[in-house]
Amino acid sequence: SMEKTVDKKVSAKNKQDELKSIIEDDTSSTENEISKLKKKKGPKTVIKEDMVTMKGDPLGLHVPLDDEPKESLNVKDKVKSKDDIVVERYNPDVEKGLSTDEVELRIMAGLNNITDTGSSKSIPTIVASNIFTFFNFLNFSIAVWLISVRASISHLLFMGVITANITIGIIQEIRAKKTIDKLSLLSAPTAIVIRDSDEFEIAIQDVVIDDILFLSSGKQIPADAVIRHGTIEVNESLLTGESDPIIKRKGDTLYSGSFVVSGSCNAQVTAVGKDIYIQKLTNQAKKYKKPESDLLGSLKLIIRIVGVIILPLAATLFYLNWVATDWSAHATLAQRLTSPEYAAIVKSTTGAMIGMIPSGLFLLTSMALAVGVIRLAQNNTLVQELYCIEMLARVDTLCLDKTGTITDGTMTVKSIIEYKNETGLTLKNTVSAMLNAQNDQNLTSDALADRFGTAKRIRHKNLIPFSSSRKYSAVQFDRYGTFILGAPEFVIKDGFNQIAKEVDKQADEGYRVLVVAHSDEDIKDNQFSGKITPLALIMIEDTIRPDAIETIDYFKSHNVEVKVISGDNAATVSRISQRAGIANADKYISLEGMQDKEVVRSASRYTVFGRVSPQQKKLLIESMKNNGRTVAMTGDGVNDILALKEADTSIAMASGSEAARNVAHLVLLDSNFSSMPKVVSEGRRVINNVQRVSTLFLTKTIFSFLLAIVAIVRKGVYPIETNQLVLIDYLVIGIPSFFLALEPNNRLVVGKFLWNILKAALPGALVVMINTLIIYAFEGALGMDQITLSTLIVISATVVSLTVLFRVSVPFNKMRRVLFFFMVTVFFLSIIFIPHFFDFSPFYHQDIYNRTPLTVPQILLLIVLAQATFPLMFVLSNLYGWTKAFIRSVLNKLADMQ
Repeated sequence: SMEKTVDKKVSAKNKQDELKSIIEDDTSSTENEISKLKKKKGPKTVIKEDMVTMKGDPLGLHVPLDDEPKESLNVKDKVKSKDDIVVERYNPDVEKGLSTDEVELRIMAGLNNITDTGSSKSIPTIVASNIFTFFNFLNFSIAVWLISVRASISHLLFMGVITANITIGIIQEIRAKKTIDKLSLLSAPTAIVIRDSDEFEIAIQDVVIDDILFLSSGKQIPADAVIRHGTIEVNESLLTGESDPIIKRKGDTLYSGSFVVSGSCNAQVTAVGKDIYIQKLTNQAKKYKKPESDLLGSLKLIIRIVGVIILPLAATLFYLNWVATDWSAHATLAQRLTSPEYAAIVKSTTGAMIGMIPSGLFLLTSMALAVGVIRLAQNNTLVQELYCIEMLARVDTLCLDKTGTITDGTMTVKSIIEYKNETGLTLKNTVSAMLNAQNDQNLTSDALADRFGTAKRIRHKNLIPFSSSRKYSAVQFDRYGTFILGAPEFVIKDGFNQIAKEVDKQADEGYRVLVVAHSDEDIKDNQFSGKITPLALIMIEDTIRPDAIETIDYFKSHNVEVKVISGDNAATVSRISQRAGIANADKYISLEGMQDKEVVRSASRYTVFGRVSPQQKKLLIESMKNNGRTVAMTGDGVNDILALKEADTSIAMASGSEAARNVAHLVLLDSNFSSMPKVVSEGRRVINNVQRVSTLFLTKTIFSFLLAIVAIVRKGVYPIETNQLVLIDYLVIGIPSFFLALEPNNRLVVGKFLWNILKAALPGALVVMINTLIIYAFEGALGMDQITLSTLIVISATVVSLTVLFRVSVPFNKMRRVLFFFMVTVFFLSIIFIPHFFDFSPFYHQDIYNRTPLTVPQILLLIVLAQATFPLMFVLSNLYGWTKAFIRSVLNKLADMQ
């Protein structure tokens, strides 16, 4: 390979032609060609003319483009012999493009735009990640250990919940994956190429080298290319992080990953697949950050803590029991390991371990999220990032982009005011000719075309495309001078006061006002100059979406503050927002030319922001977040991208630009703002329910941990065996959690996840420990043996757990009531009629089970403990709050005394 590299280096005629040196095979002489054919397998590239090449290296990566092995050429044999492929490279005609045959050849030679995309998890990964977890490993080991001491099947029932959880988790995640994959196809970006003189819309991976791309405003650039015709402005913020649009003219390089802000052009692809510039960049740093997940972080923390605690505790318990057992003096180790005493030790130790493992917690969470994804998909919403569902639940501020959210994106020209016109062109012809020259499709131009038509064409020398930061576009015609169309305050800097009164009056009525103006001077360096005279004001009105009013009403009633951030006139936007029913929409401000400090200050004071630049949008979102808000942002345009990346949850409309869809966490596929309430309530449902269910899991984990410590301190046996936990596992956690996790729930999520569930789970666990200590205290007085102790402790613990279930389920609805009472009934029937199944002492003498029943005093103790559970739990859960309130009142009294 060294030889080849040298060969290539010699052949590179000029170090500037980096690209050529990648694809060029030396064509200096035929003999050389033939000898090379023997040496080198695979497709050939013949260069017919000096190729268009890329210039520059904006990030200064200095990656020697010719040192890299050309992997993309060695495609697995698609042709009988790869050596037959000869790709002829040339610069195609801009109007004609490549022919179908040339495209086919390039695809066979692997010169198409295939990149490694980190798409969603594969099915084997999903299965593996659900089965091979730390907890599952522990559970399976415990099961094997129990089987080794020939434990009865009832000891192994805990595996039922686990197996069910794993299976359901896998099925739901796979369903969610398939749904996401289907929807992703719908919103995937495309490229428009010219082939055989026709325009085709194709998937990005089908673009081949030397294709002629047609790029227009809002399009993502799919591969590195060089402009052959036309002028555009691109945003390279994904590469450089700088959001200022850069003007690109004929011969300039376009980098994949940037997107077109305005204008249109034809460009020739110069690098595809692994050879594009941004691929070299991704190896150096990925710019995308995953949303921070409080939920995931908390769950991982719980697992770490449990993982650290469980093994040492189990080992200590095992050791203490082993030492405390009376082994017969001459028993060997082998005999001890087969003795019933050893089996008893194992059952007691595993009971403690199983109690401490919240195994279903992780699975239930991933299931709840997966079901969330599927439900959102049914409402035409594509979730691009799983944990953003959680962010949604916490959202308390929603920033809307007026266009496409409140208004349905269509516009109509409402009225026109004409001034003195000495240009020699009627207003109708002026606007018509400008539209033809700009050739840029957007909502404003559609509305103008509806009113003025597009019949008139006049040759133009120069033009400035419209962009959201400039707020105007301009065209310089051959004989008539320069015409400007845009926002009056940006176009007419001097003498604005002549028309100011009229502009303000129309804006206050909720119209967007455009001015058509004229200048005799030429356009230089993308700016117009000279005396600007207004020719006409055009009033355009937005149509409000019929569903926007209901949707905004929903957010109002669910304590989500709605703010509107728009590039239009603040007064206009304020009027529209009032029409749509947004609260405080009369508090508006224009951010035009404002200092960053003032922008930050205004963020919390106003509801409607007008004339906002893309950079200011980002600032507004940032300062809202700094004020402790959780911000969701909807956007559809290129100008929203910086703000979308900044927001906690970003939501894009499918009808918007590709670039915005790529950045967003959620995409509304029917571009319908009215699916937003469903999206938010889905997020709340998932998190509130996971919080509820986690309380059930953690109560068991914490009380098992406390009981293990009690057992170690008493140097005694852990009182609960695995088969006795079945009651809690199935009746309190397994079955209810499954129903509760999928219930609708619309409360706003507040506070940290971990703290919330600890506050809810700790009281229950403490009550179990207090009850256990009371039972131990009466051990001698009521003459209880080990089995009776276990019976009382397990039954009282189950009563406490059912009380926790009760507190989690209230307020009852029909389903929760049925669920709770069903569980309680099953519990009573089990302990009364089948105590032998759990190794309990029976309540009355049973023929099939010759164990002494519980005595009356023991039963009374149990009833007292059961009765005391609810009040005790109430006191413990409010203790923290009461103490805080007491200390506060004492401090206030002291403060008053001074």
